[in-house]
Amino acid sequence: MSNNGKYVDWLSEIVKRHEKEGGFEDLPGLGKPLPKELLKDDLLTTVIKKSGFKPDWVLQQKKIFQKLETILMKLNSVENSKEIDKMISEVNDEIKKYNLGCPFPMQRNYVNKENLENQLIYWK
Repeated sequence: MSNNGKYVDWLSEIVKRHEKEGGFEDLPGLGKPLPKELLKDDLLTTVIKKSGFKPDWVLQQKKIFQKLETILMKLNSVENSKEIDKMISEVNDEIKKYNLGCPFPMQRNYVNKENLENQLIYWK
């Protein structure tokens, strides 16, 4: 295990030596497929799921849905048009932030007065 002035990865060296000595030939389950439960999720995903953690974009999705419901109620009750335009602009800013943080398939379109009711379905 001479390093000749180069970086030596000691763990890799130990594994290589163990392999040359036949240390991996009699392992239980050698040559058999891995159990499906081991392939289901990686360790990090499993820990995150069990801890109840929710990404920010999931929490944002719920907030945006609630704001869209509020806007729709005000729109149906013929409230101040300028106030509704301001609320739509604010929620579109939040949608932009949401789209930057969520997975691509979960991204949503911006809303306006005409498509608000249809978009609400996608945010539920």
